[in-house]
Amino acid sequence: MQELSPQLAGTRRERQIQRKRQEILAAATQVFSEKGYASTTTKDIANQADIGESTLYSYFESKRAILLAIFNENREIFDSVFLKTNAVANRSSLVTLFEQSIEIFTSHLLLTRTILSEAWMDNEILDEFLLKRLKEISTMLENFIKSQIEAGVFRDFDPALVTRLALGMFFSLVLPALRGVEPAPNARQRRELSEAVVSLMLDGVRTRGGESA
Repeated sequence: MQELSPQLAGTRRERQIQRKRQEILAAATQVFSEKGYASTTTKDIANQADIGESTLYSYFESKRAILLAIFNENREIFDSVFLKTNAVANRSSLVTLFEQSIEIFTSHLLLTRTILSEAWMDNEILDEFLLKRLKEISTMLENFIKSQIEAGVFRDFDPALVTRLALGMFFSLVLPALRGVEPAPNARQRRELSEAVVSLMLDGVRTRGGESA
């Protein structure tokens, strides 16, 4: 039997390690979402991944290292939406942003539940993985609202306050699915919910006779 070259053997080994890491992270995400981070043990994660606890420690040094790896591995899922916030310039693009955000939050329920539950207890996770991204989208919304006030489309009011109300409405839409009391909205429902949020946010602050943004 022909032996693999050291380079190919190393590449195969690296792929095997990466696959096993992904399996452990998927198992941990499942357990964290069901039991919560604090109540989960490394033994729980190992059992879910169908490996020994000692094997788990050969890939991750601690339970917290696993949690942080989950977030780091999935940053791009959420950033793919937040990086588009600067492109919002009108009503249609704002609806699209809300629609895509609802899809991201509800199509990755286990991950979203883990992030939100741990952000409540862990300041590092709150600051690094949640507040930073919320600040980006809040700044975008405020800038959009300010531009519409200056254009005379919206009446004069506090943009920061309306932004907070808009984000509150958004989370009220995704919370039932995150809690598991309602199914995740389908594509048509995501569109309808997004249009409703934007309508409530924008039409309620339009000046009399003001044109649609």
